[in-house]
Amino acid sequence: MYELSPNLQGTTLSLGLTGDVTLDDVVAFNNEMREHSKTPNITQLVLNLSQVSSMDAAGLGVLVSLNTSMQRYGRRLVLLCLAPHIDKLLKEAEIEGFFATCESEEELKGFIPEASTTRKNNS
Repeated sequence: MYELSPNLQGTTLSLGLTGDVTLDDVVAFNNEMREHSKTPNITQLVLNLSQVSSMDAAGLGVLVSLNTSMQRYGRRLVLLCLAPHIDKLLKEAEIEGFFATCESEEELKGFIPEASTTRKNNS
């Protein structure tokens, strides 16, 4: 089971992904990611993968399909802070250069200045 935590800043929607994304979750994960990718007025979707416990090829397939779809509409998917097992999964699938990636929050801010996966409090 997984959880997505959204944070919208300007034209960037950041999602923190936690938990497991496996074949059992892939339909719900695909539907939820597609809905987020259609958020009005966003130009990029940042997915923080640092807290993902596990992801299999089915979950990776969702990200590949989503990336392709977003590019078609002039939007970008950026993967942030790949957990080691996610990095390994990308390498094994031989698609590590397929996604825009940032290793840290600092690198992301240099890439997309308004982006942050840290939720801001409205207090």
